[in-house]
Amino acid sequence: MKTRGMRIFFILCTVIVILLTNGSTALAKPQNGYHPQGLFNLQFVMDLSWGNETQEPISPGETRKVNLTVVTYTIFRSLYGRMLLHLLKGSSFPIQLSIEDKPDWCIAWIIPENITGVIIPHEAFYQNLLLFIHLNDDAPSNYTSGLVKIRCIIEDKKGPFNIFTLVKGYEQNYTMEFTAGP
Repeated sequence: MKTRGMRIFFILCTVIVILLTNGSTALAKPQNGYHPQGLFNLQFVMDLSWGNETQEPISPGETRKVNLTVVTYTIFRSLYGRMLLHLLKGSSFPIQLSIEDKPDWCIAWIIPENITGVIIPHEAFYQNLLLFIHLNDDAPSNYTSGLVKIRCIIEDKKGPFNIFTLVKGYEQNYTMEFTAGP
């Protein structure tokens, strides 16, 4: 009888610890800058980087190729999240990149705009892309600064029948500066 009571006490304590460490699934008042991570406290994170191809001025009529690198990884904040992350290992998710803004005197495009990421627990996923910046013939040639704004989106990864979110998505804007010159 004493063994059964100890077992029930141990199970009860374990459940309480899990509930306390997992955090609340609903907030009465969201804090500034708080981003909910879904039911399992999993969230995608992404970073976009590029080389130094835009350090030299781009001449009117020229097309410059810029190497982009997208780095994604999944963070977890609970025991349930860690377990689900290992279950989702190898599953894919879509990554969308688009040009949000650019000067009127240039054309910019990304190849490819849509890529597929793979969930790898405790590791980053790297994907290389190309950005092309073409300056029109009427572009300024007096060392004018230009900005290309790139929007990166990872949608929420939904569970069966799209009922609930397994992994919270991510959205970020990046700004690349270049110079139009002679």
